[in-house]
Amino acid sequence: MELSKQERGCWFVAAYAPPGVSMKDANGAVNAFVADERRGLALFHDHFADRAGGVAVFAVETPAELAALREPGPLEGWEVALHPLLFAQSALHFPSQVDFTMSVYRGRRLRDLMAEYEASDLARRNDDR
Repeated sequence: MELSKQERGCWFVAAYAPPGVSMKDANGAVNAFVADERRGLALFHDHFADRAGGVAVFAVETPAELAALREPGPLEGWEVALHPLLFAQSALHFPSQVDFTMSVYRGRRLRDLMAEYEASDLARRNDDR
């Protein structure tokens, strides 16, 4: 079975832990969800600073990846919202959409931000991982 045009591409996931789940445990569950390679290519993730939970963006190319993305796994019992993205239709489209948004709405380019990143201590710390 082929994925439809709407199903293939990047998916935004927002996950909210149920009451009583600690930030530490929520971060671990979000990390475990993102780490499962069956869900497609993880392009981005972060954790909420004000609530237990997090967000992620995945590039999905196969029915099996989409099926795995729809499985809550370590997020069982959480409030999870999955949304296919309109313009980010592949892993390459995702940074392209970031660049478009930055350039149109803020007059900045992704390549310039990446050059700043490459010269930063943050890049060096990430290279040490």
